[in-house]
Amino acid sequence: MGMKDYFHMVSGDGELSYSQNSSVQKQAWLLNQHILETAIQSLISSEESAKTEGLHVVDLGCGVGPVPLALVSLVVDVMQRKCKELNRDKIPKLVMYMNDLPSNDFNLLFKDLMKLEALKGRDNYGVPSCFVMGAPGSYYDRLFPNNTLHFVHANYTLHWLSQVPPGIHDEQGIPLNKGNIYLSETCPKEVAKAYFTQFEQDLTHFIKLRSEEMVHNGCMLMTLRGRPCPTDSLTWTSFELKLITEALTCLVSEGLIKEEKVDSFNMPCYHASTEQLESIVKKEGSFEVEDSKTSIFDVVPEIEDTWEKAQVITKFIRAFSESILSSHFGKNIMSPLYDKLLDQVFNF
Repeated sequence: MGMKDYFHMVSGDGELSYSQNSSVQKQAWLLNQHILETAIQSLISSEESAKTEGLHVVDLGCGVGPVPLALVSLVVDVMQRKCKELNRDKIPKLVMYMNDLPSNDFNLLFKDLMKLEALKGRDNYGVPSCFVMGAPGSYYDRLFPNNTLHFVHANYTLHWLSQVPPGIHDEQGIPLNKGNIYLSETCPKEVAKAYFTQFEQDLTHFIKLRSEEMVHNGCMLMTLRGRPCPTDSLTWTSFELKLITEALTCLVSEGLIKEEKVDSFNMPCYHASTEQLESIVKKEGSFEVEDSKTSIFDVVPEIEDTWEKAQVITKFIRAFSESILSSHFGKNIMSPLYDKLLDQVFNF
């Protein structure tokens, strides 16, 4: 069973939903908002844009919540302002594709999108200025015809792998990464190599697919959960994966889950450095890197109360991890697992 068969963010708009717990993803998007604006303005200013009937933009791994809504609103606003600045009599139609796995909560996404003021604009003939449509499927598969897309947006999503890396078991099928769910100081080098190899293959394939789907001189903005550049790629682990590991270990000690179950679990993600990303893009050869940077920010800097902050962080982690953990450990263990995780976050 592959990632696309079970992976999704927590659906709905309730207290534990991804829609209500994606402020980190919104922060990451805001950090790059100026890059997005510049790219859209450049596309509209080009000679090709003056001749085209429409601008085609895709949000890959869009999810739900504030980020896809903000993206649509921003692209519409930038496009209208730039066309007015250029004295264009005819504003190109904007086509926005919202992509994610079929398990994404598309019903909620489009319900929220239809409320946006940015989508209510019409021309003199009553034709919408922006068309929005769903494009379900894995972004590790081909999604669009050749030469369709002008701009590709992928925010906080490409650190997810297409599958758990092969090569993390010995010849007898025994897990090599016992006691860990990702990379750590104690994991074998073979495991670290397997993780990077999977990430390199996935990203290379992703870039190749997008190069076929995009028009000449199209632009792509990728934001990933990464790691600081000076850190060791063989051992560095994000705080959330450390805390999930500790929570699982506590449940093992309490007899709620078996140790073998934890030993056989590996999180299907990879946190790359800026250097690794640039190297992969340059090696694949379809795109030129115009800007690349690493940013560090607090999850909830506005909250000072330690317990309240721990609750917000735990909900943030649960919103993206529950489907993966429940598919391996079972739904019945989720409540005690995230209760334990809350304690781990509070004492972190």
